[in-house]
Formats: sequence, C-alpha cells, structure tokens
Amino acid sequence: MNEKTKLFVRRKFEEYYRRARISIPKDFWMHEWGFVFLDHYFPEKLVMRRHKSFATEKELVNYLRENAPAHAYHSAAIYKYPAADMATKGWLGADLIFDLDADHIVSEEELQRYSYEDLLGLVKKETVKLIDFLINDFGFHEEDIELVFSGSRGYHIHIKTDEVRGLGSRERREIVDYVMATGLDMKAVLVGKTATADYAVRELRRCTECNKITTKMICPACGRDTIKVEGKMGKEGRDVRLLASEGWGKRLRKGLRDFFITEIIGRSDEEGIKQLRGMGMTKEMAKKIVNMTKEEGMAKRIERMEEGKLGFFPMPVWAKIIEREKVKSADSPDAPVTADIKRLIRLPTSLHGKSSLEVKPVRIETFDDFDPLEDAVVFGDSAVEITAVRNSTIKMKGERYKVEAREIASVPEHAAIYFMCRGVAEIKEKNSPG
Repeated sequence: MNEKTKLFVRRKFEEYYRRARISIPKDFWMHEWGFVFLDHYFPEKLVMRRHKSFATEKELVNYLRENAPAHAYHSAAIYKYPAADMATKGWLGADLIFDLDADHIVSEEELQRYSYEDLLGLVKKETVKLIDFLINDFGFHEEDIELVFSGSRGYHIHIKTDEVRGLGSRERREIVDYVMATGLDMKAVLVGKTATADYAVRELRRCTECNKITTKMICPACGRDTIKVEGKMGKEGRDVRLLASEGWGKRLRKGLRDFFITEIIGRSDEEGIKQLRGMGMTKEMAKKIVNMTKEEGMAKRIERMEEGKLGFFPMPVWAKIIEREKVKSADSPDAPVTADIKRLIRLPTSLHGKSSLEVKPVRIETFDDFDPLEDAVVFGDSAVEITAVRNSTIKMKGERYKVEAREIASVPEHAAIYFMCRGVAEIKEKNSPG
C-alpha cells in the first residue's frame, strides 16, 4: 500500500469513526486496549500500541475518531490497573472468548482452492455448531452469547457473565477440548458409561472491594471478604457446572441417524453394503444394517437405542460421525484463543484494516440470514478509480468485481477500499485526496 492509497484509506476510516455508533464493552475502563495505526509501518509491519486504558466512553470514542486505527482491540480480561505492564496489571477475570477462522478449518494448501465467499460459508457452519454446543451442552442462555463477525474470515463469540470470568486456562481448555471431541472416550460410550467429562462444580465468589471472581473466601488480590456469585448458568439453574450430561452420547446417536440418512438410505442395497464394508463392517453386518434402515421408524429407534447396544458399529463409522459433529475451529494448537486469559480481541463495530469490513455484531436469531459481504460493508457506492497490482475477485453487495494486474478499473468505493486493504490495488493518482 503506497502512501497516497494509505492516506485515502485513512480518511475513509476517519469518516466511518466520526459517524459510527461504537459498541463499548461493559467495564471498558477495566480492559486493556491496543491499536494498529495506518502509519508509515503499515501494512508491511503491524505495530501494536497496547497497555492503554480509558476512563470515560467519550475519551475512547474521541481516540478512535482522532486516530482512525486499522485495527482496534480490547483485552478479554479485566484488570485492576489495565494500563500497567503485564506483571502489575492485577488480573481480575476474563470473558470466555472463541475465535473461529477459516484457516483453522482448512489447511494452507486448501485455502487457495476456495473463494472468500466459500470460506465464509464453511466457518459459518462451524459457528452454528459451536453455538449449539454452548446452549445445549453447557447450558448458556442465548442472551449470554455475543456473536461477532471478525471483519475478515471468521466469527468471535464472547461470553461475559460473572460465572465464566473466574475460569482459569485449564477450565477454558477443557471446554475447547469438549466441543472439538479431543480425547473423546468412545469405549466409554459403547459400554454404556458417560461420554463426557464431569467438569468440576465450583462455587464462585466475588470480592466486595475489587470485584475479582475467585473460589476463595478471602480475595487473593486485595485481601477483602468475598460473597457467593448467585448467577444462573445452566438450564437447571446451576451456578457454575460445565457438565454436559449425556451430551456426546446424544450427539453420537443423532450423528448415527444422520449418517444413515445421508450415506445409506436412498442408495441401492449393493451401494449401501459397499459403503459400510469400506468402513470396516463384515458383509453380514453390512447387510443387517442396510435392512434395518428400511424399517419404519428407524431414526427414532436409533435415538432411543441404549449406549451399550451401539458397539457393533465399527470405529471408522464413529470417526466419520465425530468429524461431522465436532466443532473444527473453536480453537487450534497454534492459536489458543479461548484458553488465553490475557488475549486481546477485536472491538465490535471497529473496522478490520485488511478488509475494510466492520467487526459486526450479529444476533443469533438472524444469523442464518447474515451475509458479511452485504451486512458488514460500511462504505458507499461512489465510483473510485484504482490500479490493480494483482488479480483478484470479490462479490460485495450482490455484485461481483474482478480486477487483473496492471488494470485500471472504476469500481464502487466499498469494493475499491476492500481491494486496497487486501493489497490488491492502489488508488489511481487523480483520485488521491487533496
């Protein structure tokens, strides 16, 4: 991005922040803030200015309007002294954050085979799965879940209840392991035992002085008395019990039913038997299963089937079912977002400097209809001339735009700024400001 392009983009970002209604998190004064500016380093080097704090909402909003950052972040954690260095901030708790991104779902090699729109579709499916886990297995209420489009290739989920703020890295990692089926004990399911880990039932307490969430009677941060957190977490009113009773057992039975519907029913007997034999079944067992799928009420029979009677299905069948049912991108070994209790996360309603799209909050009830390339586009339709530096294509606001290297093209402002932020194009000389 040359300097004239950068100046054009910065001025457009300034216009956005002057008119936008910024979503400011609760307890914002207790969060650490970090920013990447459209400065002389950008985009070759992303320099993070962090360890900032703001005393008032007006101070924060004015800072965004004056600096128009390429990227704006706040900490998942709340601190006693958020502007101090990490060693002396005084950690008080952290929101539970999930970061789902397309590059966690498909490999780097596979990424090149997908269009941007296709990647957004893949990560959306995994996000729907995760929301289902959080509500139906962990008992979070829908209103506790804040869903946000990341501004690029994924979604963030924030849970900000008092009950989760005191969870440590280990407990957060256990949640991720559960939704990704990491270490799922299939033998326990097949012999009729629980398929889930009994996460510790812990009584959480809040400090009467500094509000730190802890399990101790005396606050470890300031030494004052603590009181029990009375908030409701689960469907049965549990305070903090991350217990997914029969969760994976129920999911596996549903997955088995769906496997039959998509892989066996509707095929010829020969095709069905061949499919099952290829997954490790004997010919006799494969025939038995194919015949069973023809019986009336088969799906309900599977759902009612006791766990101890599922053992005759070979492990390759279960492996395929688990792969379908688990969340593929709640976290990954190289991006431990959820377990990191001090991580920075993008500010909802800010702009993403590599796409120009809004980091857009989304209501769960309207998520099916949400289209980032329509609903997170914030810039206008006036024509802007650009010079492409490499081939690229994007569909935005219902129209597809394609540019080729060294081509001069006139495209709507929203597409032009997207191409600039992606490093695809520079502003044509005569369109530079001033």
